[in-house]
Amino acid sequence: MNKARIAVLAILTLLVINLCFVIFSNLVGMQAFPDYSPMVMTLFNVFLITLGLLSVWQLFTGIDGHAMRGKILLLLAVEFFLVYVAGITNIFPRSVAPMGQMLFTAEIFGAVLAVLLFASASWYMKAMSVPESV
Repeated sequence: MNKARIAVLAILTLLVINLCFVIFSNLVGMQAFPDYSPMVMTLFNVFLITLGLLSVWQLFTGIDGHAMRGKILLLLAVEFFLVYVAGITNIFPRSVAPMGQMLFTAEIFGAVLAVLLFASASWYMKAMSVPESV
């Protein structure tokens, strides 16, 4: 297994764990979103869960030399980054209560991991295009 693949898998694993922590943990604090309809929040949660499931799918199917998987990884990295930055900057979802320190830390960690995933997925795609010497 090459270093780029190991980096991608490790970072993606951390992103999935962090996302689960942010979505399902009461430790990050319960936020109220009265300005949004239940349908909007349900769709947002479905999006987050789908993002997590696609990431887990990438982990379990492996990323063994398929160019499309590299592109999917880049897309996942961008989506993770946008979700975390939107949360950090209070763009979406806006809560009436201020963001707790634990949630803020988890979202910063997720945004950094998303940037690292983008960089490592780019590295992986570049390494994949160059055949390894035997």
